[in-house]
Amino acid sequence: MFEKGTCKRTSKNFSLARLRSLVDVSRAGYILKAAKGNETNANKISRQIGELESFFGRVALRAKKGKLKGLSAEGTELAKIAETFLTSMQNFQDKVDGIVPSITLGSGETFLSSVLLPSFSKLRDSSSGNKIQLCNMRSSELPDALDRGEVDLMIVSEKRLVKNDQRKVLGRLEYRLYAPLSLEGVSKYKTSRLEMISELPFATLSGQGERRTFVENLLRKKNKTPNIQLECSSHIEMLEAVKSGCFCAILPTFLAKELTVPDFGSFVVPALKEMHGKLCIAWRKETCHFKPDILAVATKIQEVTKKCFAAK
Repeated sequence: MFEKGTCKRTSKNFSLARLRSLVDVSRAGYILKAAKGNETNANKISRQIGELESFFGRVALRAKKGKLKGLSAEGTELAKIAETFLTSMQNFQDKVDGIVPSITLGSGETFLSSVLLPSFSKLRDSSSGNKIQLCNMRSSELPDALDRGEVDLMIVSEKRLVKNDQRKVLGRLEYRLYAPLSLEGVSKYKTSRLEMISELPFATLSGQGERRTFVENLLRKKNKTPNIQLECSSHIEMLEAVKSGCFCAILPTFLAKELTVPDFGSFVVPALKEMHGKLCIAWRKETCHFKPDILAVATKIQEVTKKCFAAK
């Protein structure tokens, strides 16, 4: 057991406040950002980390080079240890104060609305009294949110995970082109699905997200552009657009199960293969130390999503 700092003689330069400052820098990326741009606070944080260096001895917790100083490899390692400790302490204090513990689950709106919420009664049974908090975020933002402790679990493509992430595979994530068969001209695109996107009214997500950019680049190679007639804020809105009979759209197959013949066509587009992959639920190993029910919740989510991905 760690004994240094347990008496007045050895506790100099060590405190919870100093550990918290170290965690803040780790989350922010560099000292000035952790201080929200305030030079006075930045100097205080830098001094606190320097005092931790003196306490441990023979270690540089701060990066030595660069104008925007962050943490060294040792500083990052200690920050992770400190964050686990401080979070555990907060959870213990919440328990003493009678505050119900929570598990925060981050995912995109499509999966939250179409899969998780309809199965919420089963998820609640696995949470052992924990409060479940849902967090709607873009897939690209979730890994950083997990690092910062803003979410405890995240549902993302396996491509976004790093080696040490704990994970369970939920299913195969695939995309197809869907269109109302009543839409004029659909039948002529039997062998050239991408041309359907460039000529028929096409619904897509607004902004310049990864998948939209990928599709636009595919068409650009053929000197074409998508015939975007409707921009939506979610895949669920795109699903409704297709159901209206006015638009074609590229959708994840787990969402579009109700788009079946004779009213709708489901078209495999080989060029979309790079968008496919495994959908996973992931968490940090250290989170299980202070939120042990995370594994049970992840397992239950894997269980309730099997039917979703098995259905074609």
